[in-house]
Amino acid sequence: MKREIFSMLMVSLLAISAAGCASTDDVTPSTNDEALPPAISETSSVNETTIVADNITADRAKEIALAHAGLTEADVTFVKANLDTDDGRQEYEIEFYNASTEYDYEIDMSTGEVLSYDSDAENYSASGSTQSGNTNTYIGEEKAKSIALAKVPGATESDIQLHFDSEDRMAIYEGSIVFGNMKYEFEINAATGTIVDWSVESVVDD
Repeated sequence: MKREIFSMLMVSLLAISAAGCASTDDVTPSTNDEALPPAISETSSVNETTIVADNITADRAKEIALAHAGLTEADVTFVKANLDTDDGRQEYEIEFYNASTEYDYEIDMSTGEVLSYDSDAENYSASGSTQSGNTNTYIGEEKAKSIALAKVPGATESDIQLHFDSEDRMAIYEGSIVFGNMKYEFEINAATGTIVDWSVESVVDD
């Protein structure tokens, strides 16, 4: 009897053991536990803004040049208003004249700044003491020559070159003296006879 009971217990244990083995199948890890790739950060569409000033037009460049010269469009005749590039910078070359003077301007296209300008008197008496059509009294070429030659002892009139010009809206006599292996360049106020610029350089190559 005891043997039969023992046999039944063994059968029951074997059955329970078999059931336990069946429940221990490999469990596939949940895909939820897999490492997710790092999120790709979206590149910001807002970049640093570069502010570029509006470029001026040729007409605006003309207005700037006229205002600088103290003239109006009715006073002048335009020769050119061209866009050019100098050292990588774009600029307008403006040229116009009125009854007695020619004006040349270079104006920055991006800023409107006057980069350079020049005015030349076109209607004048080169050897006389007065400018034609003008009441200003000038010292004359001969006097201007004598003032310049006095600065270079030994130089004579054959050593000097001189012409009438206008710079920064001031009438001047501009010229040079070559004497004793030196070159003297000068500007003389045409009305007062004052030397406003004087420079010296050697004409002999080192």
